[in-house]
Amino acid sequence: MKRTLFFVGLCAAGLAQAGVQTAWVNYPGGVAVARDAADNVFTATWDYNPAGDISVTKRSSSGILQWEVRYDNTDTTKHEVATWVAADSAGNVLVSGTLRSGYSSPVNANSILMKFSPTGQLLWRRVYEGFFDGSSTKRVLVDAQNNVYVLGLGSGPAGIVTTVKKFASDGTALWSWFDTAGIGAPLLFKLTPDGQLLISGRGNSMNGYAKVSTAGQPIWSVAGVRSLTAGDAAGDADGNTYLINGNYTAGTGSVLRKISPTGAVLWERTHPMSGFFVEVGPDAAPVVSGFPATGLGGAAFIKHAPTGELLWANQDADGPTVGLLAHAQLLMDTSGSAYLAAGAMTAMGVTKVRADGVADWTALVPGSGYANSIALGSAGQVYVTGGVTARLDQDLPPPPPPQADLALTLVDAPDPVRLRGELVYTATLRNLGTARATGVRYQQVLPTNVTWVGSAPSQGTCYGSRTVNCYLGAIAPGAAVTLSLRVQPRARGVLPASATVTTTAADADPSNNTVSVSTTVTR
Repeated sequence: MKRTLFFVGLCAAGLAQAGVQTAWVNYPGGVAVARDAADNVFTATWDYNPAGDISVTKRSSSGILQWEVRYDNTDTTKHEVATWVAADSAGNVLVSGTLRSGYSSPVNANSILMKFSPTGQLLWRRVYEGFFDGSSTKRVLVDAQNNVYVLGLGSGPAGIVTTVKKFASDGTALWSWFDTAGIGAPLLFKLTPDGQLLISGRGNSMNGYAKVSTAGQPIWSVAGVRSLTAGDAAGDADGNTYLINGNYTAGTGSVLRKISPTGAVLWERTHPMSGFFVEVGPDAAPVVSGFPATGLGGAAFIKHAPTGELLWANQDADGPTVGLLAHAQLLMDTSGSAYLAAGAMTAMGVTKVRADGVADWTALVPGSGYANSIALGSAGQVYVTGGVTARLDQDLPPPPPPQADLALTLVDAPDPVRLRGELVYTATLRNLGTARATGVRYQQVLPTNVTWVGSAPSQGTCYGSRTVNCYLGAIAPGAAVTLSLRVQPRARGVLPASATVTTTAADADPSNNTVSVSTTVTR
């Protein structure tokens, strides 16, 4: 059952409802929110005045202000605009921005990137490229090595185009990529599970997409996709990409495409909803969010299998009385649940849909403006920022107790095998669970018309000749044990063999503990 929670003003005392509660709501808000490994929260705002500054705020997970810092711009002909924030693995915060000239009709002058330490010290500041080059920024990302990538507009060989610039953790500029395919103005970009960058752009009722390596090399691009709405891209661990865009004819929904690692279209599916965002869940399946087919606002979601089948559709995730607008960001957690940041007129809103498509809850923070960004905490918290910054806490079920999960595979080689040749069975025992598998025993029943030659486990000892038992001890979570059994066939035909693995610990999924193979014996 879906639950809708309304927070009145800036005080939510006594308004908690089953499923989600507010932990805190306070000023300032921000253009984006990020968190570090300790669930400290960073937001960035800016002051639209002559000599206006970018301000960066750090809060603890409980909402207590740690610091608020700014770089003091003293040029009264210019002001600085914050565009995005990101935290690195050391607890530093990166903020991207644009230096603008003029006040009533400002123009972009330069791009800005700043890095602050966990204590709020400015570590470095980069204003690029040349003097008053007309560039601007859109978003900033940090990879696992704390390299920094900034998406924006830059002055390339073909003029002002979408660009990505990479910086080392010390602020050294490493490379710049410039769009040559015409994907449009920058919208979104992401680091993919296969370690690359995806960029989405839009211009003149068309969407464009590009995939770029983290070394700055183009992989593929798709431009000129006619669409009434903005689009998005998300990748999987195998290098495939899912693109979402609206159809060009009003009322005809949207198109989801799957693109191979080399840029070839693998399949495409249409749906009546207006899809804006796409993310790939832990099961490698894409989830799309957007407006329902009615086009009157609200939150709709669909999920497809990696092979293209529609798994489920939820066309009213926020309920008939909310009608979320201004969709800002879609994120997914490790369980495959999806979170959409949006707004309902003057209220920030977040809607959650579970991995099975069931709407879980919708939370509103009235009087706070639209939501600009969300971040997911380490224990189910949802941080949201817009006119204010808030933390939502979910009532999550307790995690399941740790269990082992042994999974067995068995390979025979060669197949076919010559009569009286050597046949080798290679077994692999993996512990896919979260607890140690203790007292592990592998048992394989050999065909009657073979002679056992020997065995070689990577740990433990094997005994027997017709029924082979291997006592392998313990296997840690994520670890594997391999063993080989060598036999000699004594008759032509088909040799069936089966093997089973057991543990004295609780096994979460016994169905993957038994396997069988058949080998053909020739003269």
